[in-house]
Amino acid sequence: MSLYNRLLESILIPGYNRLRGRSYFRHRAFLEESQWWSPQRLREFQWKELQQLLKHAFENVPYYRQKYAGAGIALEDIRTWDDFARVPPLTRQEVNEHRAQLCAKNYSGKLLPEATGGSSGTPTRFFITQESYDWRAATTDRAYAWSGCRLGEPVLYLWGAPIGSQTAWARAKDGLFHWLRRELIISTFSQNQEFWDRTWARCVAFQPRFIVGYVGSLEQFVRHADGRAGRLQKLRAVLAAAETLHEHVRRQVEQTLHVPLFNTYGSREFMSMAVECDRHQGLHVNSENILLETDRPGEEGPSEFLVTDLHNYGMPFIRYRIGDVGVLDSSGCACNRGLPKVQSIVGRTLDVLRGRDGRIIPGEFFPHLLKDIVEVSEFQVEQKSLEHIVLSVVLTRPMSTGSDALLKNELRKVFGDAANLEIRTVSSIPLRASGKRRVTVGLGL
Repeated sequence: MSLYNRLLESILIPGYNRLRGRSYFRHRAFLEESQWWSPQRLREFQWKELQQLLKHAFENVPYYRQKYAGAGIALEDIRTWDDFARVPPLTRQEVNEHRAQLCAKNYSGKLLPEATGGSSGTPTRFFITQESYDWRAATTDRAYAWSGCRLGEPVLYLWGAPIGSQTAWARAKDGLFHWLRRELIISTFSQNQEFWDRTWARCVAFQPRFIVGYVGSLEQFVRHADGRAGRLQKLRAVLAAAETLHEHVRRQVEQTLHVPLFNTYGSREFMSMAVECDRHQGLHVNSENILLETDRPGEEGPSEFLVTDLHNYGMPFIRYRIGDVGVLDSSGCACNRGLPKVQSIVGRTLDVLRGRDGRIIPGEFFPHLLKDIVEVSEFQVEQKSLEHIVLSVVLTRPMSTGSDALLKNELRKVFGDAANLEIRTVSSIPLRASGKRRVTVGLGL
């Protein structure tokens, strides 16, 4: 750790926290210790925090009182983890329709407005507390540090950008914040060859030690860096965020940039939820701040995640259907942290496809298949119905008879002979408004 890192982490940030009455530094110190607790001790801490949250929700949040009463559930009924698993989940639609009723009536502090990007078609608008924000920032910084990325290290973000115009004061404040933290933020909302030429030049001049970015943006970056990556002499690691990381992208990034890639899992609703450590044996859940469970506990295979924010008392999220599908992992890790793990994140409910029998087809299937179709440079799969699948492809040359047969045969193995498999040749695959790329577009059932 450099002198500047130590100055930032031990003097500047703690001093700022004391001046503003913030709790980030206290939580950060706690998290450095708690990550080494045993799984049992961490589970006991979660249960204690959860009991306090539930008591608060039953007493002070009108919508939960109404919702749980309608389900015949009283606070005294929730005595064990199995009891909690019977509490009805909260949906995105409920948050949008009952936002005011989900805010705690006894909360007197300032609520901070937030919103998701609306990948489902409808943005979800909600509130968090300053205390919750400090917990989130602390867990994010701890998790990033597992890759060696500590505060004050030069970091390039291939990220989003503020929407709309900013005041001069806001621009100055953001500029000072990023300068102190030595962060270079490059918006990837609009990409072309000229953009990546400029980005590469700025990156070489900046010489980051770490790169954090959307998965799709990292994929485009390494394509541009191929053969020139040796100019990033100080780069130590890459952190992938915001989109499902497919293994072929991990290999491409690591082989091109010659540094390890760390996968991360987070959301606008909760910020950092799970991140890989340097052993890469799954993603450790930030379980001191969130409770991550599935809607089918004890069953094998991918299932939908439910998330409880343990510290957002202003607008509690309890067993929230976040819309992501994945697999939890109860095994330990060679790093000896007691934190539970996510084995894999299959994708969003909107981004996984489904067979007629209800089975889930992970998005990873398609990169795995199409890597062997040499004529395909880009693709997107869209499920119009359980019977109609559209595969849009950008081709470098006309598809051969052999490639065409291989593609259709493999798709039929997964979806069955009754499915209508339509292959469309297109000139390009559009990015979403957020700058992210959707490889698969499911039904979101």
